[in-house]
Amino acid sequence: MLTDMFEAMAELHFLGDALEGADFVLALALEKLPSEVGLVSLFDINRRQYVVVRQAGGERSGLLLRLSQRAKLAQQAMRFARAVVVKDAAAAPELIDERWARIGVTPRSLVCAPVELGGRYLGLIELANPHDGVAFKETDGHALTYIGRQFAEFVAERGVIVDPDIVLEDVEGEAP
Repeated sequence: MLTDMFEAMAELHFLGDALEGADFVLALALEKLPSEVGLVSLFDINRRQYVVVRQAGGERSGLLLRLSQRAKLAQQAMRFARAVVVKDAAAAPELIDERWARIGVTPRSLVCAPVELGGRYLGLIELANPHDGVAFKETDGHALTYIGRQFAEFVAERGVIVDPDIVLEDVEGEAP
């Protein structure tokens, strides 16, 4: 799977901005690790929060929902600079934040990968509930870590976009 992702990730660097990149990495992550929901968040350094800029799946939109940099799962991913795999979310409720309920999903298993470069927080990539019903494995975490690292290099070059008008414009085709 890593060889496939290595080849696929080369296309990322031909995209224009962080939101196009977020669309790309979310589609790739869900292609390789089919899941009920995928989220890509970028880091708002001024407010020290992750902002959901792209979403696939879920009953309701989670775009622009925010997560504190102090959230336990995000903190773990950033501290270890690799994806954190939660095999049984019911056994670790302290790792589940309110964004999931707001988008209408109850995580059973999830994986959260950091998007960071040299200790600089740039975002998160999160997947919940694999389609096959089996919990995420550590190898899934390795794959998402790789995607997160490549995306981090891209975002560091292109810049973080968390402006609500721009985020929603790219999704809806026009500004709200």
